[in-house]
Amino acid sequence: MEDLTVEQVEAVHKRLMEEAEGDTRVVSEANLFQMVFRANMTEDVVLRASLVFWSLCAYPAFREGNERTALTMAEQILAANGYCIRGNRSTLLVLAQRIREFSAEPEEIDQWLIDNTRIAIER
Repeated sequence: MEDLTVEQVEAVHKRLMEEAEGDTRVVSEANLFQMVFRANMTEDVVLRASLVFWSLCAYPAFREGNERTALTMAEQILAANGYCIRGNRSTLLVLAQRIREFSAEPEEIDQWLIDNTRIAIER
């Protein structure tokens, strides 16, 4: 599995915000660098995607669009390793709201992704 980079996350965020005509500014480089560092220390692909999703929602790095970026990054991490989310994506957006409200724990996100991720291409 390839390491995640800050530049990759920023590029995804920039693309999403340009499509939505949103604000592309970083508000916390520390949150962004910490998330990337921790993600690269996580060897399991599903848990890495979960960590990125939870981290960007719990500790926003950008002025806006953190949840969209979090979901897109999680999907990209999974896809790059042959996996996809089979569950309803809207459930993850509800979980993102709960993370912001401090009513969802990282383990809940881990479990949802474990239960709702599958191999994208059967060989």
